[in-house]
Amino acid sequence: MSPDNEKLLVVENLATTFSTAGGPLPAVGGVSFELMANETIGVVGESGSGKTVLTRTIMGLQQRTNVNVTGSVLLDGHQMVGASEQEKRAVWGTEVAMIFQDPMTSLNPVMRVGKQIDEALRVRLGMSRADAKVRAIELLELVGIPSPEHRYQSYPGQLSGGMRQRVVIAIALACSPKLLLADEPTTGLDVTIQAQILNLLDDLKERLHMSVILVTHDLGVVATRTSRIIVMYAGRIVEIGSTREVFSAHRMPYTRALLESSPKVTNDPHTRLVTIPGRPPNLLKLSDGCSFAPRCSFATDQCHKERPELQDADEPGHAFACWNPLPATRKRTVKTT
Repeated sequence: MSPDNEKLLVVENLATTFSTAGGPLPAVGGVSFELMANETIGVVGESGSGKTVLTRTIMGLQQRTNVNVTGSVLLDGHQMVGASEQEKRAVWGTEVAMIFQDPMTSLNPVMRVGKQIDEALRVRLGMSRADAKVRAIELLELVGIPSPEHRYQSYPGQLSGGMRQRVVIAIALACSPKLLLADEPTTGLDVTIQAQILNLLDDLKERLHMSVILVTHDLGVVATRTSRIIVMYAGRIVEIGSTREVFSAHRMPYTRALLESSPKVTNDPHTRLVTIPGRPPNLLKLSDGCSFAPRCSFATDQCHKERPELQDADEPGHAFACWNPLPATRKRTVKTT
């Protein structure tokens, strides 16, 4: 177990570019951050902002052709960028694991769920068939699935969406990873099941002493579950800081737009939801300026011509990328559902 003050993950200038018929597509462009042992950090942004590509690149799951990855991903001493398949397989499961967005596409529909958990235990930990079955049932019980012995024999299609997501979590936790990448773990679930899954992840994180990167488009999800938040737009970090700072003293207009587009419990019934004007940028045709400038009411000529780099805010660890940021004294309390 790593002490809490040790860096488990160090990402430096990470870039992932896909080769497409329309030209190079920079899905992730120069991302840098650190994650401490036993820490939970949130990665937020609209669809297409690069969140999923970032996590898959950290784990080394990018396709072998038509993609170029540069920079550095140091995971508990293992360099993931440029690692061979054998080197990556040596850390998958035991060092890092991922909860994918859609359990129906990440689970094999014609294989019983118990066997899918067994596979990780037998391949990565060398367990016997009998021992793997016992451990798989224990994992199903750990993630809160009722009658785990019975569900061990079930196929994914025989389970509800919430139980399928719990099975995916059980598979990810099978080999006790140090880092768990949770990519939109509550997508497609109703709000009650969402809360159950998120509470389960919180509990397991504390019990198993894991670090967690929680990816979501919903700032309400990370409000009380993370110590720090990364806000991404067009493949880049546009704001990073403690959860408290990002909510109460954010400087980037895009962060405010995300916050204001979240439903509020204080709103009157039938209140129209606030939306961010415009559309996310075409990554094949990024301008030299700030990617958010065409949608930003605070944009100046400089914003359209020159891309801002991250600059430090007043609070240590808080940084933002904006030529015309919101006032530093601006404080607001955000209540989310």
